[in-house]
Amino acid sequence: MAKKLRGVTSPALRESRAALLRQLCVPPNALRASCVRQFLTCGKLNCRCRRGHKHGPFYYLVQCLKGGAIRKFLLKTPEQRQRVRASIAAYAQFQKQLEELSNINTELLRRSE
Repeated sequence: MAKKLRGVTSPALRESRAALLRQLCVPPNALRASCVRQFLTCGKLNCRCRRGHKHGPFYYLVQCLKGGAIRKFLLKTPEQRQRVRASIAAYAQFQKQLEELSNINTELLRRSE
């Protein structure tokens, strides 16, 4: 993205930054996590999952925390899964906007402005 910004005038960059800052807000439902689908085997020796027909799918919310810890919990309902996916998408969109703001600020700094 930085190469694309080199051909843009400084006033246009400042206007883009101002417009981005006007629309930028932290989504209240933002989640830095993943929604993971898993098929599992149980501990029963004669269960069909031992012959390739695993149980599931089960959906989990997975977060990597500080110090390498992982938080994981089961999403039991389709509504939970839908909310989690929307929250993950909101976080990704916010990160994309922050990246754009950072690129604009970097280019303006490069120009000593």
